[in-house]
Amino acid sequence: PKSKTVAIGSTVVVERSGGGKSEFTIVGSAEADVGQGKISYRSPLGASLLGKKKGETTEIVTPRGEAVGYKIMIIK
Repeated sequence: PKSKTVAIGSTVVVERSGGGKSEFTIVGSAEADVGQGKISYRSPLGASLLGKKKGETTEIVTPRGEAVGYKIMIIK
């Protein structure tokens, strides 16, 4: 069943501010593998996506200090 909000185990398609779409699966820390699109729920992006709904946006600050926005397009 499709989830209405992002939770651990959700696969999320996001559109980055400035363009480009990415797909991530929210997982526990031990399973995280950015190369496979699996991000920890404790990571800045993972944590900021939890509880959000399709169409909502979130913003994180990268280690370089840049603010990057993401819009949730699909939650699987």
